[in-house]
Amino acid sequence: MPTSLSVTHEFTAAPAAVFSLFTDRAFLDARLEATGGTDPSVVSLEKQAETATVVIRQSIPSSALPSMVASMISGDPVTERTENWRTDGEGYQADFTVVIKGAPASLKGTMALVASGAGSTFTVDGQASVPIPLFGGKIEAVVVEQVDALLVRENEYTATALTS
Repeated sequence: MPTSLSVTHEFTAAPAAVFSLFTDRAFLDARLEATGGTDPSVVSLEKQAETATVVIRQSIPSSALPSMVASMISGDPVTERTENWRTDGEGYQADFTVVIKGAPASLKGTMALVASGAGSTFTVDGQASVPIPLFGGKIEAVVVEQVDALLVRENEYTATALTS
């Protein structure tokens, strides 16, 4: 049974301003550098009038993983996150996937960036899936924990960038 991820963050800026950062290569490069991981990179960024696709890659040091999980993966696992954004009224919606290269683990879900008072609310809802009997649920919990911690750091970085 997949493990759920749910993150909500409030920003003081309107959705359009936040989305502008989420789809800006210089911002993404700086956010990746500031939020950790090994060998972070923006693999691709395609932005059009009402859509954007962002692909980000970074590695998680195996030393940051529980030994049971690290023993099942050789080296530092590489994650690749794809976000497919589209406008939705005055806000934005995205489908996303996180694939862990070399491991039978993935995370899929949705992101929403909507107006809230004078600012915006960013929500991420997803499901981690690791189809390994007995250990799958434990690995899913680690995936969700790592992605949740990363999203917290990214949102803090974004909030700071919006106020500076």
